[in-house]
Amino acid sequence: MGLELQVFAVVLGLLWGSFANVCIYRWPRGGSVVKPGSHCFACQTPIRWYDNVPILAYGWLRGRCRSCKASFSPRYLLVEALTGALFGVAWWFTMGTGGLLQSFEVRVIEFVTYAGFVWVMVVVAFIDVDTKLILNKITIPSIPIFYGLSLLNHRWWEGLVGAAVGYGVPWLIGEIYLRVRKREGLGLGDGMLLAVVGALLGWKGVVVSLFGGSVLGSIIGIIVLARSRQQIMQSELPFGPFLAAAAVFYLFAEPWLVLQFRPLL
Repeated sequence: MGLELQVFAVVLGLLWGSFANVCIYRWPRGGSVVKPGSHCFACQTPIRWYDNVPILAYGWLRGRCRSCKASFSPRYLLVEALTGALFGVAWWFTMGTGGLLQSFEVRVIEFVTYAGFVWVMVVVAFIDVDTKLILNKITIPSIPIFYGLSLLNHRWWEGLVGAAVGYGVPWLIGEIYLRVRKREGLGLGDGMLLAVVGALLGWKGVVVSLFGGSVLGSIIGIIVLARSRQQIMQSELPFGPFLAAAAVFYLFAEPWLVLQFRPLL
């Protein structure tokens, strides 16, 4: 039964990954994620339900619209697979063998929390890649929602402090960078994203996300810039995906990190 439920979590993640693709495309353009239904963006033909099955449909359609043969980006496949995998990991850490010895009800809430958080991080990251924007329509509602869910494992003030630190630190860094370099460094969207992280994971989650995101961003940025031969100080890379990746890492690794570094924390 355990394996079947794990597979169910992955399938659930694939379905939410399909919906994430809709949000990633439509939200930055001001579109509704409800209407119209899924359709080909080249010929506007509605996509039938059996051609909208996550992962599998891309394979049997060979990445093309059934009607006009326009190509679909393989990134649709990536978003679905990534979300499905993260839902599977969330299930293992909460409802599976990696979960804590807590009541069934508490573990269900934790799974919903983990799954919701990774879904938000996926959507934010890919929108930031496309537009270099982190949308308030995602982060603002997420802050009170995840703060409420954080009360399951954290004291009431930790999420409030985390959200304040998450927004305040990037704002301060951005102000200093703007005054020194006369151009924007960290945007307020990054601060809003870290406020979401802090609301759920507290100030420690903000610190790990900011540090881990900076390290990961530096490594990837150097590789990308070396290949494109751009000037480092004249180029712009979205920081949101790196923050999101580090935040997801901390979400799953928090119990181990707290145990290992308790004297420092």
